[in-house]
Amino acid sequence: IDQKLIDEPVFAFYLQEDASQQGELIFGGIDEKHYTGELVDVPLTSESYWEVSLDSMKYGDSSVVSTAAKAIIDSGTSLLAGPQDQVAALAQQAGATSVMGGKEYSIDCAKKPSLPNLTITLGGKEFSLSPDDYILSVSGQCLFAFAGIDVPPPRGPLWIMGDVFMRKYYCVFDYGNKQMRIAQAAGRSQASATEVVI
Repeated sequence: IDQKLIDEPVFAFYLQEDASQQGELIFGGIDEKHYTGELVDVPLTSESYWEVSLDSMKYGDSSVVSTAAKAIIDSGTSLLAGPQDQVAALAQQAGATSVMGGKEYSIDCAKKPSLPNLTITLGGKEFSLSPDDYILSVSGQCLFAFAGIDVPPPRGPLWIMGDVFMRKYYCVFDYGNKQMRIAQAAGRSQASATEVVI
């Protein structure tokens, strides 16, 4: 900004579902062709790790996170990650099987059509992930796209909204206004971002 190399103190990610297609990281602006609808603003609770308030998380009608927690938006994490006990309970509800000592999970691909959406409320805004978003097909097997990671205090416990979330939603990291700006990524279906009164 001071050197006039970028217009605004923002950067934005557009991640592709298909590795054969290119995504985009843009500095200093927003590329409107990469999202649909309106960008919703989610205030940062800490600037150090792009941390926002995780107000709640529901798997279908079941609560996964019912009291306010921390979440970070992170392109360096492939999956969705959270405290091991909460991820294990979520995996059990979905019928996923533990691999790697309970830190990651596989799931029967045939279960996908019968599974519910995951609704994540960040800073009063709801974001929905369908089974098509949180179940990944890898070499003919299905991976339940959650990892159990216990981050110790004071940084944790926290949830990490990694690439699984960021493929579904166009994410703008707005340093100037100390907020995340999030909208449905172009070409994605069944997404919603709505404001919730808390």
